[in-house]
Amino acid sequence: MKLNHLTSRKLMMKIMAGGLLVSAAAGGEVYAEEDGFNPELTEEKPEVAPVEKNNTPNRVITTFNGNTTSEMGFNWYTTDLFEDAKVWVSESEDFENAVEFEAQAEEVTSKYGERDEDGHFIFADVEKDDEGETVEKDGQPLINGYYTDSQAAGDEWMYGSAVGQMDLTDVTEYSYKAQAAELKPDTTYYYKVGSESGEQSETGEFKTSGEKGDAFKFVHYTDTQNAYWNENLRNEAAFGADTLKNALETAEDTDFVLHTGDVVEVAEVEDEWVDLFEQSRESFMSAPMAVVPGNHDEYALGSYEERLPEIFNQHVNVPVTNDKVDGGSYYSFDYNGVHFITLNTNDNKESEDNPEGKAIGEEQMNWITEDVKKARENGAEWIVLNYHKPLYSKSYHSLVDEDVQKVREELTALIDELDIDMALQGHDHVISRTHSLKHVSTEENFSNAVVEDVETFEGDNGVEYMKNPDGTVYVLPNTGGTKEYDDIYSKGVDHVHKVRPELEWMTQGDIDYYNGLFGFGGQPQETDDFEESHSNNRDSDTQNFAVYEVEGGEMTVSMYQVEGELLEGEEREVELVDQFGISKDEE
Repeated sequence: MKLNHLTSRKLMMKIMAGGLLVSAAAGGEVYAEEDGFNPELTEEKPEVAPVEKNNTPNRVITTFNGNTTSEMGFNWYTTDLFEDAKVWVSESEDFENAVEFEAQAEEVTSKYGERDEDGHFIFADVEKDDEGETVEKDGQPLINGYYTDSQAAGDEWMYGSAVGQMDLTDVTEYSYKAQAAELKPDTTYYYKVGSESGEQSETGEFKTSGEKGDAFKFVHYTDTQNAYWNENLRNEAAFGADTLKNALETAEDTDFVLHTGDVVEVAEVEDEWVDLFEQSRESFMSAPMAVVPGNHDEYALGSYEERLPEIFNQHVNVPVTNDKVDGGSYYSFDYNGVHFITLNTNDNKESEDNPEGKAIGEEQMNWITEDVKKARENGAEWIVLNYHKPLYSKSYHSLVDEDVQKVREELTALIDELDIDMALQGHDHVISRTHSLKHVSTEENFSNAVVEDVETFEGDNGVEYMKNPDGTVYVLPNTGGTKEYDDIYSKGVDHVHKVRPELEWMTQGDIDYYNGLFGFGGQPQETDDFEESHSNNRDSDTQNFAVYEVEGGEMTVSMYQVEGELLEGEEREVELVDQFGISKDEE
């Protein structure tokens, strides 16, 4: 029996604050249901289709783990256990003289969204009171009826504010980790993962690092963050995959890819990992990855307050320093003499190590110092920091996130003290890069930064280079997905106060000063959404990525924009939007 959706509840518009969906009932904008998503309900819940087995190696990813000249990590999944799982590695594409490396399997419980037989997600329409709170009956939410995302439509749905309750199905699966060792430096290898008793993957490819000073390049993108509720309406994983595909084609012969976090929207919903990994499969299997944990990569369904600290490391085979798996892990690696440090800004749970709930706890802070000291002793000339939650960006997170504010002065001081060259960030879905910044105390300036007076010159390639800066450049290449944040500071103090009341302490002078820290930035998407909000409706067709090239004593950074309505068959155009460089050459 079908019912018209004629309940008396109001559909509450939600706003995104610090990555957490909260009701706008108190002072937010409320939409009458006739203006929003208004599905036709069924009294009975659609029959839930079983999750199909998949014993073809899937969710395959190649990641740095260990010495990048001689080791490589691999991760993949199957439904059933294959005790003879392994990776085959060869210098030949026909796998002549292939070397085998055994895999370790971990039994995991993956949680998939309930779907009907046509693959549509099933949702319950839950009764809400006038304050937007769930109405219960006999201790359970009162259900008005059911619908599927075959009816999904509208901005409120896209944003996530109209999405109903979805239940999850537990499925036992196996996550495999393997590590290749004793490889040759500066060598291209081919690989397959799987088992002799089961199936094997197609052929993947990676290259080991070379000697200190050898030229190399890598791609940086971030926040693919595909939401399950849009999979069958406006697939966000497709944009993430296409962004990376265009980045690899633009960079040509790139040596590796760096993702600075928020791989998915809701970590607990396995459908999101499957969708993104499979759509990006060709790219993920064509170059090794360095992956940073983002806050969304540990979120549970229905409550972003509940954290699932193991999920990120179940999907990527990256090092775990100090045995600390906590919504990800922190680690470092060297590539041709450049030292990369991956931080975990999910280290923000109150504990003995971190009583204030800072984004980075004391143990990790101490490790950063020791790690950089050791890298310098080993001759590293470049130090690149990679983390998710930004210290400097053109949108709101960097000055609002409480856990970041608690560590801002301490961390920016440490970055300055350790002479970090570049800080690669995510989280704020807006493109930005700073000038070379030096640390100052909070007493001197709220931003903990002043712009360094650096000599510059134009290279033969027409790029402006900073000559031997002492400070740090902070880079954020917007997003690889469809969710964008506005460059709120470009619109003046009244707009900042309206869309982010937490920043009401800022004066126009503060905003002008903060804007002055940046050499480039903005939000490429044009939308009316930004008139009233810092966020869009997850509908952007404009994504960005950055390419870093290191050669001799120079690092050149090129920021690109990819634009075009992918899902409508538009040809996607790639445009260079910003370039700068750092030179450490003595002359």
